Amino acid sequence: MTSFLVTYDYGSAGLWAIVNAPDKASITKRFPKVDVLEDKPNNMTAVEYGKLITYDLNGPLPQWLAELEAK
Repeated sequence: MTSFLVTYDYGSAGLWAIVNAPDKASITKRFPKVDVLEDKPNNMTAVEYGKLITYDLNGPLPQWLAELEAK
């Protein structure tokens, strides 16, 4: 599994998490409305990145991400 940074921009802000998945395509197929990054953006500090919760793609997910799942 590889760790990917996922974000959902809802206009005035965004939601972030780290998702462990076999590949980027596995995430984008299941959650087409999120952006998947392989590296943290330059404007995100190491402290901010360290506060993100890591989830497994096949495990329990945060509610906001589960609600964005493709049906």
